[in-house]
Amino acid sequence: MVMKQNFNKFREREAKAAPTDQAKKFTFDVGWAFLSSVVALFIGFLLSIVLARWLGAAGLGLYRMTLTIYGVGTLFATFGIPSALIKYIAEYKEDEEKIHQITSCSFINAVIIGLIAAVAFLFLAPFIAGIFKMPELSTLLKIIALAVPFASLYQSQVGLLNGLREMKHFVVLMAGHSVLMCILIVTLVLLGFGVKGAISGWVISVAGACFLGSFLSRKFFKFNLRNYIQNTKKILSFGGKMFSANAINQINYQADILLIGYFLTATQVGYYAVAVSLSHFFWIIPDSTQKIAYPAASEYWGNNNHAALQTMIDKSMKYTACALIPIGLGVGFFANDIIATIYGEEFIHAVLPLLILIIGTVIVSIPKSLGATIAAVNRPDLEPKKIICSASVNVVLNILLIPRFGITGAAIATMCSLLIGGALHLFLTIRLTKVKINFAWYAKLGIMSLFVILVCFFLRQVNHHLAGIIAFISIIAIIWIYFLSYEDKEYFHDLIKTIRSYFISRF
Repeated sequence: MVMKQNFNKFREREAKAAPTDQAKKFTFDVGWAFLSSVVALFIGFLLSIVLARWLGAAGLGLYRMTLTIYGVGTLFATFGIPSALIKYIAEYKEDEEKIHQITSCSFINAVIIGLIAAVAFLFLAPFIAGIFKMPELSTLLKIIALAVPFASLYQSQVGLLNGLREMKHFVVLMAGHSVLMCILIVTLVLLGFGVKGAISGWVISVAGACFLGSFLSRKFFKFNLRNYIQNTKKILSFGGKMFSANAINQINYQADILLIGYFLTATQVGYYAVAVSLSHFFWIIPDSTQKIAYPAASEYWGNNNHAALQTMIDKSMKYTACALIPIGLGVGFFANDIIATIYGEEFIHAVLPLLILIIGTVIVSIPKSLGATIAAVNRPDLEPKKIICSASVNVVLNILLIPRFGITGAAIATMCSLLIGGALHLFLTIRLTKVKINFAWYAKLGIMSLFVILVCFFLRQVNHHLAGIIAFISIIAIIWIYFLSYEDKEYFHDLIKTIRSYFISRF
């Protein structure tokens, strides 16, 4: 009865929402997703500091290599099921029975495939460690293999809450996992268990998050195995297409770490991991937006609501650009101080790779904010083709540049692949959805940003701290005055009032 009431409230809330209310709901949902991303990234950042300070560059490198390989293995364990779950729940949100069937089928298949992947992981661990000439990896991979089945089910639980756009529960689940992970890893490392302790803490946190996900998701579905075979074929068919895209994408994003580990040493991986960790802060906004953009795009496309789709794409890209460009300038000017202060002088080698990664990350975050819009409009087959192009460039450039330029070469290769992938994603989105993009607006913003950088670069010779502050404040003022419309400013004013009223009513 409680579960039925939850679904009835969900449908009533969606049905009553006017267009403006839908826009505010979208923004609120993005806000909740943003909160979960902030928590996850902050904790990841905190962990990187603890591991760098207590384990050194070599220990941090082993930890990062283990998680990178684990991330690739987890893709096989999920097989695109979470992506399929998000899409079909968003499409069938009016059909409670169908949601029960799809969710039950997804959870069961996630556990089965996860167990198979875990066994394969255990057998392959010594072989993988031999490839990278890191004997310590074998034990670490065997430990983290225990997390694979839990991770597979956990990702499906996240997909259920994301598809329903129950973002409060989504935040509780994601934040709960991050906090538990931080507590366990920091405790075990400080107790002297080293990298093995850090990996063991990761395993226990994933299992704990899985149990929390089971508790939260029980409100929104009950097991229903009707049409299990039919639903399995449907989910794995769509999920398989997304899996191939996600697998190539994961390899694309992790190629630099893997190839640094192959060509160089664990210490170099540790240096580069610091640059990557800091650059990942720029993913907060696009990652938060795309979590909502994917189910929203599926809904708008299914309802043939082209106007809402156009508005969502336009606002997502513009607001992402307005937020990340000032942050990018600020971090860029203070990169040396940030790394030396937080991680220590040992990691100063990460500064140049970080500056290079910031360029690619900020630019690609603009189209990345659209999320899997291509899949949402029923063309998941294009995702693998798009990613193969950028991944091929990434792998080839890494192989060519790492032996000669070290981790700086890896950063250049990653930046180039990000730019190519972002351009292809935007091109396909425009072609499939027929939306219009105001490229002149982005060109003007880019030129103005370059002008601010050049002016402050010369000021840096006098005082680099003053130059960084001027760059940050100047670009914010320019964006607010010249690049945000009156409608945008009014929208933000109304949104702030709504948020303030929301919290006053709650607390």
